[in-house]
Amino acid sequence: MELDFTRPVTHTGYKDAEKLKKHYHRVEKKIIEKPGNLRKDIDILDADKADYKKNWYADDNFFNMPIEGNITPFLGGGISLFLVVSGLFSDDTFDGFGLYAYILCCISLAFFTIYYFTKPKKENILNRKDGLITMTGVLWKKNITIPFKECLFVYSTGGEDGTSAYNLQAMRPSKSKFGTLTIFTVGQGDCYKDMSFICWYMDKNRPLPPGTAFDAYRDRDYERRKAAGFPRPLYPSNIATPEATKEQQAERKRIGGW
Repeated sequence: MELDFTRPVTHTGYKDAEKLKKHYHRVEKKIIEKPGNLRKDIDILDADKADYKKNWYADDNFFNMPIEGNITPFLGGGISLFLVVSGLFSDDTFDGFGLYAYILCCISLAFFTIYYFTKPKKENILNRKDGLITMTGVLWKKNITIPFKECLFVYSTGGEDGTSAYNLQAMRPSKSKFGTLTIFTVGQGDCYKDMSFICWYMDKNRPLPPGTAFDAYRDRDYERRKAAGFPRPLYPSNIATPEATKEQQAERKRIGGW
């Protein structure tokens, strides 16, 4: 059954877009690698994988990614709970600074508990049909939907040892000059591979990316692009993007010239 992940646009552009475009961690919208170098534990483009069927949705209109929305309250709440329980067995907990620290841990535990039960639904969605991208909001704020062509991306720096570095992050539009960032990985392994896949998928003038998850929709997508006269791709690439068959490739070259 095909699903509809259309979400209303909530934002258009950024407060200081030109300055943000100069961000030294900027990841530009380019296709520089072919999708397929995926994490070994999950192949999001393989429709036969159980993990794909359970957690991901992909067709020629929408690509929906599962969000680990419980990580923040579980991690923060778990640490807070450990500190609260540990404090009960310490002789210094209720003396001087220890008391203030213990109260802070209790407040933290209450915060993460309330957040877990009241947080809004978190979504990361690529809407190829309408050219939109949906990303999560901060804590209780609602999700953000913005035109993909206006959305800016950067990569994470990670810790001192490089852990969690080069993850793709989307910039949330906000009233602030700097905004906030949210992880927007799609299982390709690093920010440049993720960006390549996202651009390939969101470029509705190109054939769908490689992967059996899209095979059922390739002919329909081909006919749509053919009816439009095979317009040229929207985003630059040094990767060949052929049609599913040689006959379709010849037809595209004849009508679209590329």
